[in-house]
Amino acid sequence: MFFKKLTSERRTTPGATSAGVAPANPSGAPTLVAVDGGAPRKPAHTPSRGVIPLPAAGAEDVGMVLDTIGGILASFGRHAFDMPGRPAEEVSSEFGRWQRHATMGVPIAPTEVTSAVGIRERDWDGVLRTFSEQRREENRYVDAAVGELRDALWACVETVHNAVKIDQKTDVNTDAQMQRARTALNRLQTGNIKQEVLGAVQAIQEALQARRDQQELQYVSLATKLDRLGRQLEEAKRESTTDPLTGLGNRKLFDSTAQRAMQMHSLGRTPVSLIMIDLNKLKFVNDMYGHQAGDAFITGVAKCMAKVFLRQSDVICRYGGDEFAVILNNTDSKVSLTLAQRLDDAISTMPSPHPALEFQVGASIGIAQLDSTEDVDQWIARADKALYRAKQGDRIVVAESVVVRLSA
Repeated sequence: MFFKKLTSERRTTPGATSAGVAPANPSGAPTLVAVDGGAPRKPAHTPSRGVIPLPAAGAEDVGMVLDTIGGILASFGRHAFDMPGRPAEEVSSEFGRWQRHATMGVPIAPTEVTSAVGIRERDWDGVLRTFSEQRREENRYVDAAVGELRDALWACVETVHNAVKIDQKTDVNTDAQMQRARTALNRLQTGNIKQEVLGAVQAIQEALQARRDQQELQYVSLATKLDRLGRQLEEAKRESTTDPLTGLGNRKLFDSTAQRAMQMHSLGRTPVSLIMIDLNKLKFVNDMYGHQAGDAFITGVAKCMAKVFLRQSDVICRYGGDEFAVILNNTDSKVSLTLAQRLDDAISTMPSPHPALEFQVGASIGIAQLDSTEDVDQWIARADKALYRAKQGDRIVVAESVVVRLSA
């Protein structure tokens, strides 16, 4: 170790003078030497019974501590990275100066003094302050960078989603135009010309279909990668989107997740369903048995939901005071209905929120699978309509599909 080496050299070098003063150097160059430090040793005494005596710190012990501190500072500077307004080289240079100051006593500011600074005279507060401030700045920088990356990611998803919508509209118009052209050509009686034109139309249609198939594969691949990356980045902001009473997601998380679930659906075409839950008679429980009983009712249902919806991709949120919402990715309405029935059974058997409660608490549930032709508001409205029907006595209702609703 560097400190031990300097200490041993001082003890064996003839002509060494008082601590902190370098011996004569034939070359005339100034030499830095290490200085013993630490509190002066007290006279040895016999410890009282049952007390383990602590050994006094010698030069070797102090050297081990200084070498450890120096190693930490050197490693921190070696692995520095660029930040706005402060390149990595600057950080590395600064921590190199503090490392030499802490281990060898080299003054931080340039001075005419050539001897090393004693351990007690070294700026240990400055070492700690420099290290702490650098870590704070790096933490702010990383948080900001992760936030910008997350926003850029979802901006990319939204852009691709809008492009898909435009492509879909263009394809519909193109198909209609092709069909009109085919119908008009079938009315012609010009023989070879008719066949040639029909062949060209067929070739165009095949090329368009090939492009659609290729885009579909690319969108599915992109959706898979973005979904995985997006979920990792979302962990960075969970605290701001958590309901304090239940520990589930709050309305803010639901709004952002619902929009992104629709965008991911437009890329990957995997089913996604929405379950809306309304607690029956929560206001009555609050009025008759107190808000503590009402909170017990809410948290009890939240625990039931956490036991039913177990996948990491399931997004469980407290939508409002007595309403919950669950977004189920890669889940169609049939599977959602099965899960809703399990939730209904779990709520019906959970402990009563108050010992004096004379009726069984329960919930109403509405389900809607997202259709590619609707937006988020329409999707939520369809699930909410199913929930309204469930509150009339059916308990669990699956919303009609968009196709059935439009043809009615």
